Amino acid sequence: MAKLGYDFGVGPPARCSVPVKEHAPPCTGGNSSTEPYTVSHNLLLAHATVVNLYRDKFLGDQGGQIGISLVRQYVEPFSNSIEDKAAAKRLMDFEIGWYMEPLVYGAYLKIMRLLAKQRIPTFTVEEKKLMKGSFDFIGVNYYTSRFGRYLPRKPDAPIAYRSDTFARAVTESKLIHDLIAKADKDRVLIGPKAQGINFIYSYPQGLQKLLEFMNQNYQSPTVYITENGITEAKLDKSLKDPHRIQYILQHLYRIKMAMKNGVNVKGYFHWSLLDNFEFRQGFVPKFGLYYVDRNNNLTRIPKESAKCGSRNS
Repeated sequence: MAKLGYDFGVGPPARCSVPVKEHAPPCTGGNSSTEPYTVSHNLLLAHATVVNLYRDKFLGDQGGQIGISLVRQYVEPFSNSIEDKAAAKRLMDFEIGWYMEPLVYGAYLKIMRLLAKQRIPTFTVEEKKLMKGSFDFIGVNYYTSRFGRYLPRKPDAPIAYRSDTFARAVTESKLIHDLIAKADKDRVLIGPKAQGINFIYSYPQGLQKLLEFMNQNYQSPTVYITENGITEAKLDKSLKDPHRIQYILQHLYRIKMAMKNGVNVKGYFHWSLLDNFEFRQGFVPKFGLYYVDRNNNLTRIPKESAKCGSRNS
């Protein structure tokens, strides 16, 4: 929300000062260099306030737990260069650390403060106490990963959140080119591209690496995989979906490996049970285990993947 709506300007409320594309629709005002930080800061404070309220007023009677779900991806270096390795680390800091550092330690990372300077808000002493430890679990929405590539910012370039990392997240890697001796003109992606949607490339090992990164850096939090899934676009391929079965099983295997390495994963939720209306994408990408026939009274029809988690599959 903070990035899409207030930096890129491609999601509601479509605010930005640096359009993500040259011919993108104009934004409705905004400041790409400050508003993403302000919005996320307020989201974190709102979250911590609600957690404190729940623990103070309702926990004793209900005995419940409360957490936060984060849409995150793992970032591999684009190449073996020092610059690309550092760029990948900065992208991880600006993606995962942006929220996890305040939630666990009560403050933003020093690298974010160094690069964003006064544009990133500061927590008061009281807010730090409120923020620190304000979760019982972390929800991870994981679909894909990227390569991190060093991207210097031109002196006259407009400032935006996405340029503060001096890095760019890409799907194609020079490192892989070098390893398999491919020509630069060949496209070697981080993983197979999903049909019907433009941002998912299947990379199951990225989920394991992400979970282990969080475990090592953020005091071994309890984790639920709150979203994980892949699409298909064509109706004639919807019911027979071996790619989804493979995607699910490969990611479950990586979760199992992360658990063996000490990550406290308590649950897995597939996205989604039914084909539904996707944010900014409509009905074209189909994530469901069940196909929805919109021309026949919304009849639900199980796909082959609906059985992959059953005991008899």
